[in-house]
Amino acid sequence: MTATDSSIGEQAVAHLVEHGYGPRSEIRGCTDEELDSLEEQFDLELPAAYRSCMRHIRADTNGFFRGSEFTYPAPKYQRQFAEDSLDEWEHLDFSFDHSDFVFRGLQGSAFWFFDTEAGADPPVYRYMEDEEPELVSDTFSEWLFDEIRKRGTNAGDE
Repeated sequence: MTATDSSIGEQAVAHLVEHGYGPRSEIRGCTDEELDSLEEQFDLELPAAYRSCMRHIRADTNGFFRGSEFTYPAPKYQRQFAEDSLDEWEHLDFSFDHSDFVFRGLQGSAFWFFDTEAGADPPVYRYMEDEEPELVSDTFSEWLFDEIRKRGTNAGDE
């Protein structure tokens, strides 16, 4: 699915509502100040696709990604959690670059990240305990919409 960088968040909300995570009035986004604080904290510029998503999806998503750390303020802490995990998984020959941003974690055993310098809608990578990082989507927006569709089929079960 192709989306303009500024409309990704709007499309994500529409998909959330369509797949059982609505109503729209209960889905809230981050403020520009919250997103600016992430950029300042990590000394980087967040890609337009991610900013658009988070402007529309903050924490009130009626169970979307329940059990994982995706919505704000979780990204403030995920990089440190991910780096701590890498220290424990000594056999992995991987470290984050300064421009990498960890935007999602799953119970300390898996982390999703992108390179903030890889364009407005960057590829998404995942690393899991005992595995090298792998490309899971060519763009953040593709990853996001796929996750909403996959999880939406089970929205009522969560």
